[in-house]
Amino acid sequence: MNTQDWQACPLDMSDLDLSGDKLREQWDRLHAGNREPFPPSAQLQEAWRQYHLGNFAQAVNIGLEMDGQGLVPAAFATTIYAQYIEKNDKNKTELFKEAMAMCKKAEMSGVSSANVHYMYAVAMGRYSQFISMIEALAQGFGGSIKEQLEKCLGLEPDHAEAYVTYGGWHAGITDQAGALMARMLYGATQCGAHEHYDAAVKLAPGAVVPFIEYARGLEVMYGSDDPGVVEKLQRALQLTAHDAMQRLDQEQARQQLAQLQA
Repeated sequence: MNTQDWQACPLDMSDLDLSGDKLREQWDRLHAGNREPFPPSAQLQEAWRQYHLGNFAQAVNIGLEMDGQGLVPAAFATTIYAQYIEKNDKNKTELFKEAMAMCKKAEMSGVSSANVHYMYAVAMGRYSQFISMIEALAQGFGGSIKEQLEKCLGLEPDHAEAYVTYGGWHAGITDQAGALMARMLYGATQCGAHEHYDAAVKLAPGAVVPFIEYARGLEVMYGSDDPGVVEKLQRALQLTAHDAMQRLDQEQARQQLAQLQA
């Protein structure tokens, strides 16, 4: 995978010191939403360190060189780079497919990681947004995303970000397929969306991502006039963003809130 042309993260991350043992000291805060275990090897620690600092290309390169468990931070970095930094839609979709391939390879090679399944679901979900949810459902992504999230939660029942992604799955399918067909074909409901979003924020009340995704799900289901959208975005902006991904997500939330309140 060629990362030479990747753009640098637009954030100043100089205030985040993850050198040496500081990565371990901050690990639980960094991974409150996905409960990734602290890496046993220095190389894997470095891949995650670069990911959290927003050096996504470096994280990918280190992870791919490692293979195995290294595919997890590589897939995270590829997905987040595609979502927040890459501007070209065609490139975005290709990067999401690359992330899916990394997760599939890790899964097929026997890597036991809840976050392999979580990021597989996220990458499929982001890819689906670019090809339209209807086309994605026709290609079987609806069932595949659900399967990966179930595998993730089977390994880590307290995975808040998996719950919030599951909430987005319910919200997206009910919006695109309609309430009746969504329930009949997939078991997706608006109530299911709320249940999963609520579980996510309960598991990680200090994490930025669940509140932002909750707001997005409410907007998908009920439109931007739903008062919960603004309330959840405001809540997310009151929290501390602990790494580059969270800051990028928070910046998008800030822009969305400004548009809603304009």
